[in-house]
Amino acid sequence: MQKYPIGIQDFRKLREEGYMYVDKTELLHRLITSGGYYFLSRPRRFGKSLVVSTLKEIFSGSKDLFSGLWIEDKIKWERRPVIHLSFDQMDSKKGMLLGSLQGILRENASKYGFELKKTGLKDQVRELLEHLASTGPKPALLIDEYDKPMLDQIDDPSLADENRQVL
Repeated sequence: MQKYPIGIQDFRKLREEGYMYVDKTELLHRLITSGGYYFLSRPRRFGKSLVVSTLKEIFSGSKDLFSGLWIEDKIKWERRPVIHLSFDQMDSKKGMLLGSLQGILRENASKYGFELKKTGLKDQVRELLEHLASTGPKPALLIDEYDKPMLDQIDDPSLADENRQVL
């Protein structure tokens, strides 16, 4: 009997460690191939992070993780740059969110072999994506837990608003 993946939000861990997985790859394929930008809003604990993690592995070309799943033979498996911003891993205390986010952008640039030259957040995101797009396959930008910096500061409206401004 397969183990239930209670609390597991990492697709790679789920597949490599033999947890049960309800195959949603046909829906994800439809999402990917219909193009555009998507905002997935669902209640807490509804599996959004697992969906983002699954998309990350698809865009990373991790075909081996999809053995036996619907999508396995439906796409051309190619590795593309993936920028995965998960706001639950960023510091949202007073004045920290901007620096934390910029640090993650710099780490991603370094991972792909270059250094960001721009200083403003919006310009850094643009620079990162444009550089990656100019050097190979189109990059994927995945954002998870976007509301966490505001929810963590719900008791401090001015700080919640400061974090909202950064976002």
